[in-house]
Amino acid sequence: MRSSSSSMSAPRGASCCFSSNPTTWCPPIWSDRPWRSICRNSAALSPCLGASRQRRSRRMPRSLLKPVLFFDFDNTLMQGDMLDEVIEKYSPNEAWRDWENAWAQGHLAARDCLRLQVENMRVSRERLFEDLTRVRIDPAFAEIVEWAKLRQVGVNIVSDSFVPLIRHILRSNGIDGIPVFANDLRFLANGRLVASFPFYDPACERSANAKARHLMPYRANRIIFAGDGHSDLDAALAADVVFAKCALANELDARGVAFYPFDTLEPVLAYLETVEDALREPAAWAAGPDEGR
Repeated sequence: MRSSSSSMSAPRGASCCFSSNPTTWCPPIWSDRPWRSICRNSAALSPCLGASRQRRSRRMPRSLLKPVLFFDFDNTLMQGDMLDEVIEKYSPNEAWRDWENAWAQGHLAARDCLRLQVENMRVSRERLFEDLTRVRIDPAFAEIVEWAKLRQVGVNIVSDSFVPLIRHILRSNGIDGIPVFANDLRFLANGRLVASFPFYDPACERSANAKARHLMPYRANRIIFAGDGHSDLDAALAADVVFAKCALANELDARGVAFYPFDTLEPVLAYLETVEDALREPAAWAAGPDEGR
């Protein structure tokens, strides 16, 4: 559910959900549907009512916690889906479409779909990386990384794509040193590829990488997440502030979960420029209940 109670203007590309306090923009509304209905058997990580009550009882509001940033990769840090494009380009047949449709209809787990598609491809590492060198990342991301570096704020990428591809694209865009939590990929002779999925959770069939698990160690921070697809839903529900588009935006909207819609990353950068107070961690909140009065 979104609201527009402030006379201040939201950043370009953001939703009208904007509060009078710039450090509490668009606080996500936890879905009434338990997260374990999305990732079965993940009750320990679920943002359930009990966990929400525990968070509300903390001395310092989550809006004043130091932020940490998580980004999906394809169609989030760039326009378009790089992985889909290379799968289509280097598949020797149309079988990849059948697997994609089976996944979309819920008949095939994301991991199985990706494994079949990738192992059906025929391309050398050199040829693939030559293509990926031309992929351009949203220029606002470099500004976000610089903003975060100056303030010692963590920036992470969580993706259903593959680490070697993501790292190559980042380096080609002059960006390095960003933690990447994604699937792995090996290149064999004769242009064959082998995919592996170190973060797969069978309870999360919509994603080959259980993204929310990478967010859980940062519950002492204010988690900001940006993503676009079905595989981003578990991470979005585990975050405090969400920027969403495409399928992810539709799912969150249907659940009544607040988010900022975005096209480019400029609204994310504009939002970050309003959270300076959270980086100071006011002494009144750090003190005990009597000391801080």
